[in-house]
Amino acid sequence: DFWGGVQKQKQDQLEHALVRDLLPTKGRRIIDVGCGYGRLADCYTQRFKQVVMVDGSISLLNQAMERTAGKAIYIACDVSHLPFRASSFDAVLMIRVFHHIENSQALLNELHRLLCRNGVFIFSFCNKRNLKRVLGWLLGKYSENPFSCDPAGIGSTLISHHPSAINRLLIKSGFSDFQNYGVGIFDKIAGKLGSTGRWVPTGKRLSRFFGNSNIAPWIINRSLAQRNSNLVEARGFDDLLQCPVCSGELRGAFQTYRCLACRRIYPVVNGIIDMRTL
Repeated sequence: DFWGGVQKQKQDQLEHALVRDLLPTKGRRIIDVGCGYGRLADCYTQRFKQVVMVDGSISLLNQAMERTAGKAIYIACDVSHLPFRASSFDAVLMIRVFHHIENSQALLNELHRLLCRNGVFIFSFCNKRNLKRVLGWLLGKYSENPFSCDPAGIGSTLISHHPSAINRLLIKSGFSDFQNYGVGIFDKIAGKLGSTGRWVPTGKRLSRFFGNSNIAPWIINRSLAQRNSNLVEARGFDDLLQCPVCSGELRGAFQTYRCLACRRIYPVVNGIIDMRTL
């Protein structure tokens, strides 16, 4: 329902186009963190030998499984405690998740841990320094200073960040070679035009400018992981897994995984590995 209507359809089209362009054309393993119902799955399922989709919602993962015809591995877990060994992936995708996370540095550290050396990380964040917010603040409509590097909306479901603060967080986590693309401008124009808005372009050609100038309300960032080891060589998928609580070795059995260290049991229900810890 969220993606219905002309405005959201335009935004969806632009995000699809950017993710397709920014992801490698081929690779070994990709993880879609906060994959939801698999909205962006068609951007990567044909490019990578192994696809992992994770989300905190079992119902959304069921939809993702149906949408991708069971061609991925589906895991329910907490994004801050991902059950994988270091350097397990050569690409990490996380779209429309970061604005829900309060401990942003811890999350970026965790995602960097998952990537191999020069692994590609693509994620989006809500930009507090966008043009609308700046103008609204200058006119007295918003009390939050958009030029402050402190995140806005802490404690809510929509946390926004200053792009410079994001760059510092990424650098601290070990990422480099940043590219920013702006989202959320042309779709608003389309939304105001009603049914004729479908003829409005997505704004892809200007997205790099919108991202570098920090005027777009949403920014998709592409960066590379540094200081990590080479991609893990695994005989099977189970070799990549570790306990999300204690990082211990997991042993797969019939419809379950058991941690050999802390003895926790993680069930497999209808093809979804449930590793939620809360």
